[in-house]
Amino acid sequence: ASTVDKTVTIIKGQGARQARTSFKFDNVFTAFSTQEEVFDATLKPVIRDVLAGYESTIFAYGQTGTGKTHTMEGSLTCPELYGVIPRSAKAIFEAVKKPDFENTLIQCSYLEIYNEDLGDLLSDDNGDELSC
Repeated sequence: ASTVDKTVTIIKGQGARQARTSFKFDNVFTAFSTQEEVFDATLKPVIRDVLAGYESTIFAYGQTGTGKTHTMEGSLTCPELYGVIPRSAKAIFEAVKKPDFENTLIQCSYLEIYNEDLGDLLSDDNGDELSC
């Protein structure tokens, strides 16, 4: 993976039978990417749009154990380890303190789809699951 070229290269086979396929992306993050780098490249522009009046959804998808929860939540032990959710909340609430926003309603959901069950992770009642 190359964060500079924004590519991921897949190598199949060995020796003379080796085949390389490269894929180019808008952004590429590695295990060495910081929470701040991920936030700045992905959610910061979305938050600007939300504050301009657009609705938005942030969607994390991937296999179990690939780091989705870590990227979304991070750790609240120190600001450098905050995931994109705490960073987004902080950015939004700092922005609405400005005089441009006199009367503001902020709504958010944190939904999880697991084994075809939909659950609201912000709900106080864990029995509030909906079927997909």
